[in-house]
Amino acid sequence: MNTIIIANIFGVVSALLLTYMGKVKEKNKVLKLQMVQTFFGGLCDYLLGAYPSVFTNVINIVRNFLVTRGKFNKLYMFVLIVITSILVLTFNNKGYLGLIPLGNFIFYTIFVNTKDNIVFKYIFIVSMITWVIYDFIIKAYTSSAFDLIVVIVAVITLIKMIKEKNKKKNKRRTK
Repeated sequence: MNTIIIANIFGVVSALLLTYMGKVKEKNKVLKLQMVQTFFGGLCDYLLGAYPSVFTNVINIVRNFLVTRGKFNKLYMFVLIVITSILVLTFNNKGYLGLIPLGNFIFYTIFVNTKDNIVFKYIFIVSMITWVIYDFIIKAYTSSAFDLIVVIVAVITLIKMIKEKNKKKNKRRTK
């Protein structure tokens, strides 16, 4: 029982960072915050014995580091997906549930290199929805609750971003 409490404390730290990330508009800022957030999320998952998500969290940090440095390319994408797939499939102790982090990782990794902040926000939201489900099932309740809050905050931010973009387009047309 103490392990679940400690894990959920790490989950709260991760979730607070994640909640803040939901309102950040710039992709690189999101990715940098996500490196710290996934560290705490990984600790939570490790204590809950959710090894597939531990491996995806560790490799998320590597991927995000490469993206923020402008060094992420198709070769790195392929290598990280292969390594993550091997690790998750080898150490999956959650059955089909353990494949959720892998699917999420592959999806996010394929699309993370987008230059458009609005497209990136869509990708972020879809990714977060899968974490809401996964975290709830593995009993990371605080993480799951905050994941849901992040989805809501990110949707609100996305709407604001789209409105700002449309406002800029309309200003250009009237000039």
